[in-house]
Amino acid sequence: MSNSNQLHEDLVQIVGEAGLLPDNQLNRYAIDGIGPQAVVLPASTHEIQEVLGYAADNELSVIPAGSGTKLGIGVPPEEVDLILSTSRLDQILEYEPADLTVTVEAGIRLAVLQAKLTEHGQYFSLDPPYADRCTIGGITATNASGPSRLRFGSARDLVLGMRVVQSSGTVVKSGGKVVKNVAGYDLNKLYLGSFGTLGVITEVSLKLQPLPEIERNILLTFADVGEAVNTASEISGSQLLPTFLNLFINGAPLTDSPEPCLLMGLDGHPETVEWQIDSVKTIAQQNEAVGVGVYQGQRQQELRGSMCTFPEDGSATPIVICRANLRRTDVGDFLNTVLEMNDSSSWRVRAMGLMGNGVVYVIFSDFPDSEGPVEHVADAIANLRDAAANVGGNLIIESAPTALKRQIDVWGPVGGSFELMKAIKTKFDPVGLLNVGRFVGGI
Repeated sequence: MSNSNQLHEDLVQIVGEAGLLPDNQLNRYAIDGIGPQAVVLPASTHEIQEVLGYAADNELSVIPAGSGTKLGIGVPPEEVDLILSTSRLDQILEYEPADLTVTVEAGIRLAVLQAKLTEHGQYFSLDPPYADRCTIGGITATNASGPSRLRFGSARDLVLGMRVVQSSGTVVKSGGKVVKNVAGYDLNKLYLGSFGTLGVITEVSLKLQPLPEIERNILLTFADVGEAVNTASEISGSQLLPTFLNLFINGAPLTDSPEPCLLMGLDGHPETVEWQIDSVKTIAQQNEAVGVGVYQGQRQQELRGSMCTFPEDGSATPIVICRANLRRTDVGDFLNTVLEMNDSSSWRVRAMGLMGNGVVYVIFSDFPDSEGPVEHVADAIANLRDAAANVGGNLIIESAPTALKRQIDVWGPVGGSFELMKAIKTKFDPVGLLNVGRFVGGI
């Protein structure tokens, strides 16, 4: 639609003036430098259905969003017609503290939900990046998680049910509102991580956890990566129950130390936590740790917060963030490859490995002024992707300058499941309306 005034008038008829972002704020939702024609903020499921119907009638593509923290993930778009944000759908619909479950609208921010749950001594155990801004709908659509997935799992394990509006306007309900729910097909896992290509998530039911009595962080420093990996392996194979166990190379949270560091979280009953701390100290000593620090209170919160924000792109300078998915037994060798790359590069390479899960975040930064992060970084990413593929893993680019994303496929090879993925996309979005061309294989 070429007439922007007409587009504005038509959308106002559907969502009202409050449901349309002012033109001077559209850049907040720009994707790879391309601003949308309009950002629509529906306040109900009915308005979402109306917007999708209008878009289909006028051949406008729609990109679902929450607060926009993950919009940069994906293939750069050629153009952006409508962004449909669920940020006005931000209510707690049903909360049963005794059942440890809650049902919320998709646009509620994680930090807002956590504050409400804390009043009842509970919390939602996902700790993804951008926790102060990200929405529950965005978390589920991108299957985002954080270090605590070691103990509690990812969104796939914690989402009990959801309500989704398909591109046709049909409202689909999957799962339920209780933990023991096994009826029907598990459509939750189909929508989780689909990046808005199959529908617009409007409601989500979540499994909760009681707040622990105490929390402690342990920061272990080592002379080389091998000792850190051995320590992590021994901890993972023991009776200890860490909330998270992350290995950092070339820079740990809130420290200037270049040595490899393990950051571990423990929580629960005071006596149990103290026993685990003593056990970790013994394991660390046996593996020649050069530093052991135990933190609580504000310092513990700062360490954990800095760890969770590690994969964020909050820099004003060029930065590239990649995520590798590996078997946990392959993380050590992969981190050694990253460390070798740092030693031979003119830019900085940092990494955080989730030792119990096999996820590794790699960050390229501090590029020389005379060197743009495109061709040479593309070669480095290709080498890392090969290293991951050689052990049966994969690597995607979560954030990068647009020029780099146009030079290298951000998703990497699709594999034998591509035809099935295309068939699912066609079934759920036959008119090709939702986040078109930005997902795996250009779906």
